[in-house]
Amino acid sequence: MATTASTTTKRSGATTSRSNARKSTTTRNASRSTASRSTARKSPTKTTGRRTRTTAQNKTRDAAAANATAAKTTAKQGRNVAERAGLVYVGAVLEARDRVNEVATEVAEALTTRRGVTLRRLERRGQTETRKARTRAQRLIRRGERRFDREVNAVERETARRNNVVTKQVATVAGRIEETVQAGVAAGERVVKNLA
Repeated sequence: MATTASTTTKRSGATTSRSNARKSTTTRNASRSTASRSTARKSPTKTTGRRTRTTAQNKTRDAAAANATAAKTTAKQGRNVAERAGLVYVGAVLEARDRVNEVATEVAEALTTRRGVTLRRLERRGQTETRKARTRAQRLIRRGERRFDREVNAVERETARRNNVVTKQVATVAGRIEETVQAGVAAGERVVKNLA
């Protein structure tokens, strides 16, 4: 019996602590504001969900518009870079042309003012040298053609000679084979006559 009494006492002590715990939780909950309690426990309303979706759609639309604007800006910048590069190239070519014109004009003026040296004389000399160079080139080409023709003819002659030698050797071998076959046929006929 003593054991049962102690068990009941323990239980009653446990119940007491539980009820105190409940009281303290209730007191804490009571001290909280009613507004925070109501929003924390409720699920979102339809309006809240709609508002959230609309906000997300607006953000997505704004992000897409920003991406499109950025792409257009990048394309414009690329076009500007390419256009500038082309203009720089054209400008450099025109500058070079102007400088060459200036130098050529200065040289022509200097040559025509010198005594005894004129542009016609220089032109004739250029024609003469060009003619000489062309003649030399044609001569070299003709020499090469002649040398090539000689080599081709020599190879053809050698081939013809070798062909004749091979033909003779084939004829000799064919004659030997024919003689051997005839000798074999004659021997076969003799054997047949002897057997008969």
